[in-house]
Amino acid sequence: MVPVGTILPYGGNVLDARVIDSLKDNGWLVCDGHTVERNNYDELFDVIGVAFGAGDRKTTFNLPDLRGRFLRGVDMEGGRDPDHDTRSASASGGNTGNKVGSVQEDAFKQHSHGYIMFPRAQGNIASGRVWQQGPAETDPTGGNETRPKNIYVNFIIKAK
Repeated sequence: MVPVGTILPYGGNVLDARVIDSLKDNGWLVCDGHTVERNNYDELFDVIGVAFGAGDRKTTFNLPDLRGRFLRGVDMEGGRDPDHDTRSASASGGNTGNKVGSVQEDAFKQHSHGYIMFPRAQGNIASGRVWQQGPAETDPTGGNETRPKNIYVNFIIKAK
């Protein structure tokens, strides 16, 4: 038996109404951040509460919104996430800090690159094919984000 609140990767097409209906019939919902009724999903609410968003703060709550996200284990006291206290809520009223449901935006760890100045005596550096007096920058390189190799899946959560 799969416990309520379990999140799994899913290879089905969650834009197909038949697939969504089949998932619901089997007690699963898509992790797309939508709001659900607390009364209809009371077991799930008992497990995740408002960790992923408080909904209307009275009768609804938010499902996790894992679209385009990588999952990361809560640091607890593991010491692997030096920024765990700065994590923000994934939706209004959701958990912050070192708790399930909090989110971090992308980041690139601070670093520097050494280079050799040419010629040293005059403080010149080589930039591309041109010699230039003083500081210079390399041409930009890279894409729109820093990321590991990945493959798309949908995430679903056991709701009943």
